[in-house]
Amino acid sequence: MRKFNFATYMVTVLFLCCYISCFGKEISIEKMKKFVPKSAIPSETHLFLGDLNRDGFIDALVRFKEKNEPIENEHFYLLLGKNDGTIKMFREDIFCFDHKNGMVFDTVTISKNGNFSVKYKGSENSYGSYRKITFKYLADESGYYCWDLNRDEELFQHKIFAPAPQKPMVITKSDMRNIGGELFGNIKENLYDALLQAKIKNQIPDSAYEYSAYSGDLNRDNYDDIILRFKIKNESEDREHFYLFVGQNNGTYKLAAKNDSVVVAGGVTLFKRVVIKNGFFSLEYEGFGVTIDSYEIITFKYSEENKKWSLHRQGSKSTHKYDVEANSAEEIVTPKNFGNVLFEDFRF
Repeated sequence: MRKFNFATYMVTVLFLCCYISCFGKEISIEKMKKFVPKSAIPSETHLFLGDLNRDGFIDALVRFKEKNEPIENEHFYLLLGKNDGTIKMFREDIFCFDHKNGMVFDTVTISKNGNFSVKYKGSENSYGSYRKITFKYLADESGYYCWDLNRDEELFQHKIFAPAPQKPMVITKSDMRNIGGELFGNIKENLYDALLQAKIKNQIPDSAYEYSAYSGDLNRDNYDDIILRFKIKNESEDREHFYLFVGQNNGTYKLAAKNDSVVVAGGVTLFKRVVIKNGFFSLEYEGFGVTIDSYEIITFKYSEENKKWSLHRQGSKSTHKYDVEANSAEEIVTPKNFGNVLFEDFRF
């Protein structure tokens, strides 16, 4: 496996025809470079080569960041080399692990059996920390193949608050719910992150089910935080619970706020996802009616002054399924309409 940094080799790539030879076939690095968008940051663009699908031809995993995007966003393109020398995009994904808890991207390794690992390392006060996310190559007799999240291992150490060596936290295949969120290509959806839930497992009610965890910076302190969404057994199917956990400088998580009273119209309005960005987070819902579909986004904002999250904006949009000429109805309300509503007090 070889690693190329486009920032270092840009001049060479532009003026020389670079090739990697594999079993008599040649894969052009110049062709692979064409998949990288112009908005990619050169110093944050890397190409990793290896035989990912075990067909004897060189493939590539391209990692880059784009301008004007959150610093933690990393794009990964999985490119497969063909026997005729062409290259095709097989799958793409977005990770948001870089710069979380003092971790920064380190490298990618591709093994001979098609597995690959994305590695992060600690920086500054978290020097010695690491995270290693391994994807396993799987193929069946019909010719279908994929890479799924096989192992997620993290060791967090803070040189001041946690100086003694600790045991790494490890999540394996058996911890996954096998609903598709563990597949490379779906990680960006953050459908399921067993490592996140392992970090807060002692604070999850025993009767919880249908839960999902989302990570991001909720209070703008540069530490990774977690939002856990779940339901409780023997409660109404329409009722949902949301817990907000803020990351501490020793790698632990503290319950900062919770809302146990979000009730939606079951069977009509369905939870979609949570999005976290720079002190804001949004709960997103989709509605499916006989003739009208709807979409609702409820956004909360963190206040540095009172260390709380308040309702920032609530927007909804409805569209007619069959009347293409009908105008979509859109409504947005802000604190001017509803005043100051804390996250804990919000009702759907």
